[in-house]
Amino acid sequence: MNRNIPKFMTQKRDIFRFMCFVVFFVIIFSLIYHPDVAIRGFGLKENQYRYYLTLMISIGFLMLVISRITFYKINQRKKLTFNHFCWWIVQEMVVISFSLSIVARNLCVPNTRSYLYIILPRTTISVVSLLIIPYIICWLYFALEEKNFQIKELIKHKEFLINDVINFNDEKGVFRLSVRLEDLLYIQSADNYIFIYYLNNRKEPTKYMLRNTLKYIEENFSSCNLIRCHRFYIVNLNKVKVLRKTKEGLILELDTEIDMSIPVSKTYGQQIAALFTKEYETEASTSPLHIRKELRN
Repeated sequence: MNRNIPKFMTQKRDIFRFMCFVVFFVIIFSLIYHPDVAIRGFGLKENQYRYYLTLMISIGFLMLVISRITFYKINQRKKLTFNHFCWWIVQEMVVISFSLSIVARNLCVPNTRSYLYIILPRTTISVVSLLIIPYIICWLYFALEEKNFQIKELIKHKEFLINDVINFNDEKGVFRLSVRLEDLLYIQSADNYIFIYYLNNRKEPTKYMLRNTLKYIEENFSSCNLIRCHRFYIVNLNKVKVLRKTKEGLILELDTEIDMSIPVSKTYGQQIAALFTKEYETEASTSPLHIRKELRN
């Protein structure tokens, strides 16, 4: 239960879709559900049902929106666990139930029913019944959607990376170049084109121009250890020898016979430093002495 929360529970798009589905489900269910049963015991006349229903749904939806926005912002600041998410749902239902039961008590004919023994239990049962079904449906749907996405990404990754060879396509999906991952150095952007720098058979840096974008490379080759370090550069982290700090900013020096360095912009500086530090912690014992000194500096 201490594992991380699945992405589909914390993404803005899925949260918005979830709330829309909840409202749609509640409205449809309420229209199908006979009004006489819904208002029985609350002292309401049948012609008051629509007003009562609209008010309750609006209040419940507003509280749900506030709850999910709050959860989203807290999770952005501090990554919550799946256990936290489950407790949040329980508290969410409890708060909505108590709030709607207070509204229901004020709408009832005075002194007709007991709040603790009639209104609160009925409201709680209604809220839990109306929310638990769309919660489960959305959970299953988003989980299936995420699994399908992961499968597609896995298939796509296998198409791009076969036997440690990366296959590059142009913007139309037409195959143009194959490069061994261990020979790939970095990729540079130039308007609607990219320049792929790699080592040829003689281990000399070679440039290949391809009509595509860095965004496409970043989205499809992230699992190949190709990291965005600058607006115009993506570098093969496996070929980075030294991360060096200068007056102009961070510089990545590549493991090549010819001196080659790639700038790191401020936007990606913290991310690159964290990745390189992680590499250092896991491989410091086998790294050359001069590299370890550069990292410490």
